[in-house]
Amino acid sequence: MMSTHERIGRPTICWSAEGASGGAEPENILFPDDAPQGAEGIHEPAHDRQADSVKSDEETAPGKAGDGGETTPDEADTVPEDGKYTLAMPEGIAVDEELLTALGPDFRELGLTNGEAQKLADRFIAIQAARAETRGKAWGETVSKWADDAKTDPEIGGRRWDGTVRDSRRFVNTMGTPALREYLEASGGGNHPELIRIFAKAGALIKEDDPATGGAGGAGRPVDPAHVLFPNDAPKG
Repeated sequence: MMSTHERIGRPTICWSAEGASGGAEPENILFPDDAPQGAEGIHEPAHDRQADSVKSDEETAPGKAGDGGETTPDEADTVPEDGKYTLAMPEGIAVDEELLTALGPDFRELGLTNGEAQKLADRFIAIQAARAETRGKAWGETVSKWADDAKTDPEIGGRRWDGTVRDSRRFVNTMGTPALREYLEASGGGNHPELIRIFAKAGALIKEDDPATGGAGGAGRPVDPAHVLFPNDAPKG
């Protein structure tokens, strides 16, 4: 994925750049119940966020206040002598004060007024939102294709798919942690055919009735999780 830290403000465009999904969330084929639920977990359509995140001409006109502070009509038409610009940000976006402080002297040297700097900021936000939507849509399509490829894979898909999912879940639930499941959901990696393949193979080696012994039926010493994945590396004797 491209960097999610292309931003004009912290947590600002970070939110715009990485939050846009470009559509519905890809299916989580191993743990569908782990899909985000509720208002905090559901991504709203990126085009709606883009429309909400960029203020109208009336809202950003000189004299309107925003998260960046108050701007009077006179200030909007003034080039700050000290290079300290006041920008009004859309709701949910904060000014990156460090970046603004660094660019302020350059803006002043170019003769930009507060109003002109505001127009640049508004335009940048709109461009970043559009880029985020495109990236989010492309990534969602990639994760969805992984799921389709896994379901039709000749080794793990087709008629074997139900068993593949069962074995994969057994391995993740037995040897993994909640943090692993969270990662698989957040990254989309749980849909990748090669991860599912290795999870299923490892899960098939574990008996559900005695996972601690790797299917030894209670006999012998517990099996190291690493040796379930790499049985040939297990110590002999």
